[in-house]
Amino acid sequence: MIYSKNISVLSIMIVGLLTYNCARQTADEIVVYENDFERDLIDAYQRVDSVNTSFDQISENYFHFNGSRNLGRFDTGGIILDLEGLPEHQWLRISFDFYVHDNWEGNGLRGNGEDVVIFNVDQLNLHFSSIVNTGCIGQDCDAVQSFPNRIGEGQNPENAGVINDELPGVCHFEGQVGGTKLIKFANRVPHGSTTVRVNIAAGIKDAGTDLCLKSWSIDNLKISTISLPENQ
Repeated sequence: MIYSKNISVLSIMIVGLLTYNCARQTADEIVVYENDFERDLIDAYQRVDSVNTSFDQISENYFHFNGSRNLGRFDTGGIILDLEGLPEHQWLRISFDFYVHDNWEGNGLRGNGEDVVIFNVDQLNLHFSSIVNTGCIGQDCDAVQSFPNRIGEGQNPENAGVINDELPGVCHFEGQVGGTKLIKFANRVPHGSTTVRVNIAAGIKDAGTDLCLKSWSIDNLKISTISLPENQ
């Protein structure tokens, strides 16, 4: 019985050591900013020293869609989010929902340039990608886009990279299933500074002052810092 007890104690010590080592090997991820836009921007969850939000070609505005309140709608331009006082880290994880509303024209269907989504972190451009929305559902559509690739790096069908292609349109495709498409961005980027600038924007053509032909909005913006184990 003494031998069995010693084996049992030894087993517990080994399990504890392995658990400790596994914990040491796990990256530490801290959510530093999160906003579902159900309240004003100032009420966003944040664990940083300061947050500054600026807008290009639109004042702070909200848009109720699909049972949620989004930030938008936007045309050309977008949002710049500056965070200061980030904890020590080696990576950032940034995710958000991007809604493509109504008639986006992809790879220059009118011959005068693309409708593009733009996503920058500091000076790093993660996306400059054309997106098309003709209201088509599925992958058997005639129109093409570069997304999820950059412009010039791929020809993909409408709805490539889209997680929901059956949302209703807002104005030009009002009530039409497929009139809005949902894309979820989730990028992990190398980063170590205590500050970061996140730019989510678009370059879309002829949206009109009423944004009826085309527009976009975002929801569920989340930014996390990731710290790697000491031996990595």
